[in-house]
Amino acid sequence: MSADSDSDRKSINAVGSLPQLPHDDEKFDDKNNDKVQEVEVEDEIALERANDLQERILKGEANIEEYRVENGHDVAIKVLSTRDDYELPVVTFRMIFLGLGFSAFGSVLAQLYYFKPQTLSVSQGFLLIMIYFVGKAWERVIPTWGPLKYINPGKFNIKEHAAAYIMAYTASGSATAIQVISVQDLYYGNEVNPGIAIFTLLASQLIGYAFAGLLQEALVYPSMTFWPTVIMPANMFQALHFDGGLGSKRTKMFWIVFGAIFCWEIFPQWIFPWLTGISIFCLIDHSHSTIRNIFGGASNNEGMGILSLCLDWNLLGSSSLYVPLWTQLNEDIGICFTYILMSAVYYGNIWNAKTFPFMSQALFNATGGEYDQSLLLTDSKFDPVKYAEIGPAYFSATNVLSMITQNLAMGATSVHVFLFYWDDIKPFLALFNPWHKGERFIHDEHFTAMKRYKQIPKYWWGILLAVAYGMAQATDYTGHSNFTWWQLTVILVLSLFFTTVYSTTSALLGFKEFGGQLDGFYQMITSYMAPGDPVANMYGALYGSQPTVQGIKLLADLKLGQYCKIPPRVNFLVQILGCIVGAILNYVMALSIIKNQRADLLSIAGTRLWSGQNAQSYNYNAIAWGALGPEMFAPGKPYYWVPAALGLGALFPIPGYILHRMYPKNTFFANFNTGIVTQYACYLSVGINTSVNTSMVIGIISQWFVRRRFPRAFTKYNYIVAGALDGGTQVISFILNLAVFGAVGTPHLFPEWWGNDLKYSADRCKAPG
Repeated sequence: MSADSDSDRKSINAVGSLPQLPHDDEKFDDKNNDKVQEVEVEDEIALERANDLQERILKGEANIEEYRVENGHDVAIKVLSTRDDYELPVVTFRMIFLGLGFSAFGSVLAQLYYFKPQTLSVSQGFLLIMIYFVGKAWERVIPTWGPLKYINPGKFNIKEHAAAYIMAYTASGSATAIQVISVQDLYYGNEVNPGIAIFTLLASQLIGYAFAGLLQEALVYPSMTFWPTVIMPANMFQALHFDGGLGSKRTKMFWIVFGAIFCWEIFPQWIFPWLTGISIFCLIDHSHSTIRNIFGGASNNEGMGILSLCLDWNLLGSSSLYVPLWTQLNEDIGICFTYILMSAVYYGNIWNAKTFPFMSQALFNATGGEYDQSLLLTDSKFDPVKYAEIGPAYFSATNVLSMITQNLAMGATSVHVFLFYWDDIKPFLALFNPWHKGERFIHDEHFTAMKRYKQIPKYWWGILLAVAYGMAQATDYTGHSNFTWWQLTVILVLSLFFTTVYSTTSALLGFKEFGGQLDGFYQMITSYMAPGDPVANMYGALYGSQPTVQGIKLLADLKLGQYCKIPPRVNFLVQILGCIVGAILNYVMALSIIKNQRADLLSIAGTRLWSGQNAQSYNYNAIAWGALGPEMFAPGKPYYWVPAALGLGALFPIPGYILHRMYPKNTFFANFNTGIVTQYACYLSVGINTSVNTSMVIGIISQWFVRRRFPRAFTKYNYIVAGALDGGTQVISFILNLAVFGAVGTPHLFPEWWGNDLKYSADRCKAPG
């Protein structure tokens, strides 16, 4: 690496954004044994120093500079311990039982909520806390004598806890393939064979896992890829298991904050919803839509929430406490563009904006009514004769703006990664070359501690990818997807590229707001490869976006395994088991619900207990891109700028990179990221938005003021407080959804009063509609 690159990195690290890379890219010839041994000795010395530093930090004996966190490497060795209790058992009956049990619980619950009016995800904080409670109860209740010692091997340890959690978290989601299978069954009369359905689920997820395995040497092992989103759960694991029980200060802090937020969240979520969005402007005027559009935002698709205050941690989340400062500042710059662009597009009447709602993701006809897609298709494909009769479809203007900015962001992020991080990722990309013979040394204390365990051979990942690819090809043809072998291959090549790009930004910057744009991008690509075919379009989105989403999730868990010192082959085992259990139970639950609640799922309004809104939305998007793509997005059509934005966005990082090379010590040029800025340039076009301004303030206080002015408090407590806030919020949210919000029964709304006035939105703005 050049001297210029080193000086560039130092200027970046001065603001605590990008982590300092301790020359992870050194390469040596295999014959140079003396150098190899020297490097290994240096790594062991660095590990011993990190262990000593962590011990002083926990005892409160470190000086202020030792507490100070400036980069990702500092986070990894100061916030987290490099300790490894090598003799701790991992693959125990208790770990397998808890992992499989919570995998089943999480996958069934996630699938249940997919078909509910109130969509709820099974969060990582909730799983982590619940597994801990059950594991500790198991430890204390079941005897350890005689044969029972195999059921209860003693103290419930961090490795069992982390391994069970990774298995459960891998399974605890409704896979994208379920959306495709559900839509085919509900709207196209194609009830997919159970075997084909399950193998489709497995294929789409295991491809992502194979991608993760191929990328782990670049994006898991080194210090620079510290995965900000994983620091919080890793810190929670270590606080719960390493800090000496309830007597330690960090553990006390965790449970105090956990209990306080648990009690508090009952108010904004149920008793006093006004606390979710306190807007002075809406209090003054709750009768005009302009006030609602600009200052409202406490209800879904209400407004931009400018200057609103949110006191609901369920909406705020902990990302502002752990995402690096410059990542958040780029997001904040994008939010400021959102206020300008959304207002300009709507009130400037661009794309006939005022004919349609300010915020909506639906399709409309020319007069602003809902577009009747049922009149468009013949044999599940676009019918030009019917289209001539019912006319073109339109989007709300802010939805179009969102599509454009998302494509701008994809182009910009792709180029930014290779311009700014090329020196760092180039040595790892060389490893994809099967004839590559250079030795690869990774200077990371956590990785050094993991060297005693057997690594996963690269050919395991190659075999997994080949098997998953074969399964995908077979199920595409037997499942009547209309998605050909070459189309799948093209989509997967693109998916591997974007998995690399977005995994890099997630690993370095904690940037992960890209889920929706991936579906849109692959639907756009598939609309060119299979025009007029919404079913093929759904499969294009499935095999494009799911491997990236799954790959990033699994890469993060591989990093978590490295932080918690789980043997790599055990990590592989629990993730594969989680994938399999999740796929099977996702399908079984979905099949049962579709069979017994078909009428309710097909209903636009649904019922209090069941709703097909998620499947309907997925089908809507497939119609827009698959059936109407050439009519809406081709050159000369109303929304041509949506696909064109992808190429335009690729140009955005170039001026900033030139300025960065000209002025390498300039902090702004080193950290300004056009991919993140454009991703957030229409971020408020959907959802509840009152939390945005409060999150901005919390992020600056945590990652700038506290980190710099109070480094001791930041290093010891910032991440554990984040985990406690999320954990307490998610546990009470789960209870409230079960008990009073009607997730599995009749809802019980809190009696109406001023702070819960049903005539208005939660922030007392004029209700949308």
